[in-house]
Amino acid sequence: MTRPTLEHIAWSKTQPQRFRHILSDSAVAAPDLAALGLPHRADLPRDGDAAQAELERVLGARLGAPGGRVLLTTGASEANACAFAGLLEPGEEALVELPGYEPHRAVPPFFGVRVRGFTRERAHGYARVAEAVEAALGPATRLVMLTDLHNPSGASLEDEDAGALAALAERRDLWLVCDETFRDASERVCGTLAARHPRWVTTATLTKAYGLGSLRIGWVAGSAGALARCANAQNALSVEPSRASVALALALAPHLDALRARTRRILAENHARWRSLAGRAADFDPGPAPRGTTAFCLFPGPAAGDAFAAVAAERHDLAVVPGRFFGDPRGVRVALGSEPARFAAALETFERAAAAFTAARATAEGPARDVASPPSGSRP
Repeated sequence: MTRPTLEHIAWSKTQPQRFRHILSDSAVAAPDLAALGLPHRADLPRDGDAAQAELERVLGARLGAPGGRVLLTTGASEANACAFAGLLEPGEEALVELPGYEPHRAVPPFFGVRVRGFTRERAHGYARVAEAVEAALGPATRLVMLTDLHNPSGASLEDEDAGALAALAERRDLWLVCDETFRDASERVCGTLAARHPRWVTTATLTKAYGLGSLRIGWVAGSAGALARCANAQNALSVEPSRASVALALALAPHLDALRARTRRILAENHARWRSLAGRAADFDPGPAPRGTTAFCLFPGPAAGDAFAAVAAERHDLAVVPGRFFGDPRGVRVALGSEPARFAAALETFERAAAAFTAARATAEGPARDVASPPSGSRP
């Protein structure tokens, strides 16, 4: 088995910071906690185990998680790794969504797990997920991995799909793992799919919707049996999250609704600007209206999104995420969560760059291919 690489993660840690305009960071802008009058420092807890257990209970109660608790992890990245390593045996198969977050495809092979893809169709607004999953299941499939909100498009998972997936999981003896990293950036009431059915296991974080990425606090929610298996895997990873992060997260826990309200204010303004641009877009397909911090745009041509991302960086000092990281090089992911003034300036640059890019390609190549056609070779 070829050792996988996490190209997207490496790129995001080194590249976007080079540019003046950044539409690549999918987190909402980090809050100035001190300016907001919120806790911004915390002492190391005398009893770290008790502090961690309390934060697990607080977050579990907030979500309505099974058993009233979650398993705390070092960010959602570790939560996802714990799910793959804890719920699957080597040689079993994970079915992951396309377009989708690259680590969901790249991490399972580190644990001897095989990966195949199912397509969330853009033509269906990235919905009709249960139908796509059932068509793609193989005899070795034991886990289905998806996102809500969908990464990269920002589309939400419909209740009908969630119920149909649970019924399918019962019939086929599957785990359903949903990365809910972006869920709280939407307008929905706080909650988790893990509360709906024991086949659901969910992962999430304080990073994206709350702007608290520096804490590296994530979690797994699920049945007691699922959490025990994930906890066993965690013992081979971080063992436990930073006690300093746990202490500050616990101090901030009573203020999460206030931070989420701040996120909604930022996104309301930025979404309005994005809708305005989408309504007049002639150079790219903006996709369905996003619910959270990301949108996924398609450009005409089989690898045009990657080409646009390179041109935007080289000629317009603008960072957007190339679509190849999500398995669809026709597209780019655009982040919508920065401070509104910075977002407005970056979005103006994006619009100019898209117009210039499309005009240059039309002159050089003639009529472009229809962006609605799926890319060839996109399945992992």
